[in-house]
Amino acid sequence: MDKSSFQLKHSYLALMFHLCVFAVLMAVLYALLPLALWGVFFCLGCIIYALFYRKKPQISSLDYLDGKEWTLSASGAKHRVQISHIIDHQAYIVVYFQHARTKPIIVWCDQMPFRQWKSFKVLAKMI
Repeated sequence: MDKSSFQLKHSYLALMFHLCVFAVLMAVLYALLPLALWGVFFCLGCIIYALFYRKKPQISSLDYLDGKEWTLSASGAKHRVQISHIIDHQAYIVVYFQHARTKPIIVWCDQMPFRQWKSFKVLAKMI
C-alpha cells in the first residue's frame, strides 16, 4: 500500500463517543424531568440517531495527490477535493475542504492501522 493512500474502515470509537454523550445527556434529563417526559426525549433521541447519523456516507479512502489535492472515495464514487485546513485533536483529525458543498470529515484513530495513522498525522502537519 502506498504511503499516501489511506483506507478507512468503520469507527467504533466514534460510535462509543456518541453513545457516551447520549448516555450523559439522558442521565441529566432523568434527574431533571418526570419519567414520562424523559421517555419521550429518549425515544426522540433514538429516532434522530436512526434517521440522521446512521445514514451518513461512509468514507472508504483518502488518497494524497499533490499539495492540498486529495481524492476522496465515498459510496463507490471518487471526488477530487482540495483541503483548506486540518485540525488534529489527538484521537481524531478533522479535515476541512475548500468547497462549501463538501462537508468536513472526521477521521478517528481506529479507522486505520497505527502506522497509517502516524503517517496521516505527519502528512496533516505538513499541510
